[in-house]
Amino acid sequence: MAEARQQQESEVELSSVRFVTPLTILPLEAYAKHYGLTVNCAQDPDSDACRYLDTIGFQKEATNLQSSQKSYLPIRNLPAVEENEILADYEDTIFSLAGLPKAYGLRNSLAILTSELVANVRQHAGINHYWILAQYYGKSTNKTCEIVIADNGRGYKKSFEGTMFEAETDAEAIQNAFEGKSSKPPEGGLLSRGYGIRHIANTFLNGFRGKLVFISGTSVQYYKNNTTKPSEAFELPCGWQGSVVCINFNARDIDAMDYIVN
Repeated sequence: MAEARQQQESEVELSSVRFVTPLTILPLEAYAKHYGLTVNCAQDPDSDACRYLDTIGFQKEATNLQSSQKSYLPIRNLPAVEENEILADYEDTIFSLAGLPKAYGLRNSLAILTSELVANVRQHAGINHYWILAQYYGKSTNKTCEIVIADNGRGYKKSFEGTMFEAETDAEAIQNAFEGKSSKPPEGGLLSRGYGIRHIANTFLNGFRGKLVFISGTSVQYYKNNTTKPSEAFELPCGWQGSVVCINFNARDIDAMDYIVN
């Protein structure tokens, strides 16, 4: 994508791609829309990957969520300025897909997850819209769900500029957000705390045995096993304007409050 933009090409071919996940495909959606690129599968539109992209509404404007019998929820571009019914539909549909009718803990945790991911966009991105995509893997032994939110905002490093937590690198800025350090100015002499990502980490890395991926600027940080430091870190040669947050977790019934308050 970055190479195509640098060479001033308007189209990118994806027919050769054989396997995609929300984490690999949603950033392409956000990048293509932001820079006016077209991604297509003209060479092999019947490939598994290309059929999946068509189903989830890749580079299309999905108007409604799929039936709860499906294992995927289509890409949506949503306003970050307020909570909306579509976000609640995502929560309800994922809950239904998990097949846990009495799993209040999962329903409550999903509501916390989606609302705090969107709050994270509002706080750090400085942008009005974001993209969301979810996939439920019910056939796997662990029955996992993956939710990804992407934006083309200012990213973590710029959001901390001019604050006491100003970061020298994108990796340091991501770690600031992970540790709950807020980019908001102090109010009444008191330092505010950024609880969104910390809540997500406590709940989903520990309680739901999840994995968490941050992408911002030139940094990719991968967290698992409820660690306070990334298990792995990578550098992006081209960088990412904005941020991408991916959470992959087991669909289980737990009480999220046990992890939020700790």
